[in-house]
Amino acid sequence: MLDQIQQYLIPWSAGIMISLLVTVLCMRKPLYGRRLLAILFLLGMLANVYLAWIYPRDYLVFGQFTFLDSYRRFIYLILFRQAYWMGGLLILAHAYLAFSYWRNEAVPTPAIIGAALFLLLITPLGFGAAFPAPLILLFGIFYLYKNNVERAEA
Repeated sequence: MLDQIQQYLIPWSAGIMISLLVTVLCMRKPLYGRRLLAILFLLGMLANVYLAWIYPRDYLVFGQFTFLDSYRRFIYLILFRQAYWMGGLLILAHAYLAFSYWRNEAVPTPAIIGAALFLLLITPLGFGAAFPAPLILLFGIFYLYKNNVERAEA
């Protein structure tokens, strides 16, 4: 396990650094923060195209790093076997989120809730989700939501 952690140490560190950058941008320059979030969701969509439709066996890597047995069982017994259509659902969700965060208008509430839910659901993947990066991004999304509400009330 330690060898695997060393193998993924650089992407894990990069994930945390990127999440910090995006969150700071969401607070200081919301438009740039939203655009970076859109790019992250687009990259997530492409990663799921790769995982679900090209190499579904690579989903099993995430099961090694999760700190919940229920997630591990889900990945090994359900997600891996149903990767084609479950990955397709993730691809559609990522596409919707990328589009919603890229637009010039305010981010729709369903996109904010969807992104927050997605980040909360991948948090138990632990090292496989660059923990604590999803929680850091959650702060940025919360700030965007707060900013949307304040603009709507003004």
